[in-house]
Amino acid sequence: MAEPARIGIVDMGSNAIRFLVAEATGSTIATLESHRLPVRLGRDVFHSGQIPDATISATVDAFRRFRASCDRLGVRHVRAMATSAMRDARNRDLLIDRVRDASGIEIEVISGTQEAYLLKLGVETKVDLASGRSLLVDVGGGSVEVLLVEKGQVVAADSYRLGALRMLEALAGAEDSGESFVELLNKHLRSLERRITDRFESMRVDRYVAVGGNIETLADLVAARRGAPKNGPVESLDLAWLRTEVDELAAMTFEERIATRGLKEDRADTIVPAGIVYLRLGEIAGVSRLLVPRIGIKDGLLVEVVQGHFETFAAEDHVDVVLSSCRAMGRRFHYESDHAEAVLVLARQLFDQTKVLHGLGGRARVLLEAGALLHDVGVAVSNDGHHKHSQYLIEASELVGLTDEERKLVALLARYHRKAPPNREQPEFAVLRRRERTLLERLAAILRIADALDRQHANVVTGVSVEIRENAVDLLPIVGDPRTRLTLEAKAIEEKGALFVQLFGKPLRLVLP
Repeated sequence: MAEPARIGIVDMGSNAIRFLVAEATGSTIATLESHRLPVRLGRDVFHSGQIPDATISATVDAFRRFRASCDRLGVRHVRAMATSAMRDARNRDLLIDRVRDASGIEIEVISGTQEAYLLKLGVETKVDLASGRSLLVDVGGGSVEVLLVEKGQVVAADSYRLGALRMLEALAGAEDSGESFVELLNKHLRSLERRITDRFESMRVDRYVAVGGNIETLADLVAARRGAPKNGPVESLDLAWLRTEVDELAAMTFEERIATRGLKEDRADTIVPAGIVYLRLGEIAGVSRLLVPRIGIKDGLLVEVVQGHFETFAAEDHVDVVLSSCRAMGRRFHYESDHAEAVLVLARQLFDQTKVLHGLGGRARVLLEAGALLHDVGVAVSNDGHHKHSQYLIEASELVGLTDEERKLVALLARYHRKAPPNREQPEFAVLRRRERTLLERLAAILRIADALDRQHANVVTGVSVEIRENAVDLLPIVGDPRTRLTLEAKAIEEKGALFVQLFGKPLRLVLP
């Protein structure tokens, strides 16, 4: 029997910090300790852009205590992630440094799309997403994460700066205009409605899954008021009942919510804006009920750690999430999918068969795959200079499963799939760390060859076998018609293979069938 592994997880949200210690034995996970600290990182960040000294000190003390708990319980691996408030905080590095010095714990500030990926991982532990279409929504303090999942695959993921605490700060004092807070809030949410409505055109939603502390509290209030017991590990909540509860809470003062509903202070103010967001998204999706699985992104992070995903791209399901997101982006820009998929297949084969030369791992392979799918997406802007257009479109888009830094590498990879290769005279390449420059050069060399092998955009070359010899690298293309001469492909290999030859010191030879 495998020895149990003890893991520490920290979720630094905008409204609270959650600490968790769990023990994993095989696929079984048991919670040993769980704490919630109502440190509102977002309260000041959303107002001033800074985390005040007092909040930094409270956070450092909390991490110090958590480290002591981890040491006492024999925790061998700790992961700490921070979301919207830390993304916005101008002095976040100060907090990260102080926490590291005090506890030895490194805080990872994750993107909205990383939140979305972890949300899906967590939800899947309670809800079967393998069939139909699912809407997943997490209303946090600083942001709202919205995912559309079709047959288990993420087809769209968006992060909106419309979290409950952020909206409270944005609308503070606005009621002086004579409108109620709910009226002002609904106006504030129109931007969300405009941006998300297109996602639901001709798309039936089979299940609506709501995540977050506010929806869990609302589900408790509805159950208590109606005398209904919790209906299993995943609760089903009628939107009409939810609307009644939210309307009644909105009509109360902050103090009345605490006195009559027993809400904690850090829940009594955010519960109304959060409830309105959940309701509005349900209306847009055209559903009458929502599911409350009582999990969060910390649960998704725990799943990732337990499965051994210490390298972000080690897991096959994570790869599928990344590539599904790339294909969704490609469709938005009407990319040439047949060519993209052909280049993807060829790039994979080249990568796997030349590993003895490039020495790159699984993370690099997925960056190459993403670049292969999106290298020509810039044609939507203009065919001339489309490699540069691809770069800025990718940089400006959200790709689920990629960090901001990794998305920038994919964008640069698309930039270098043609024309000038990477060099130090280009500022965007020069500012990269040496390891990233090496990674990008080697992936660009492979992608340029894969693209050259589909020079006609007609899938003439369906595969490639690589033979690495002492004085050359032979490419043996697989073609459907043995009479094919591959004249255009041979010329393209000669031109675009120069970077490969320069990096690895071996001439490329296209061995015609």
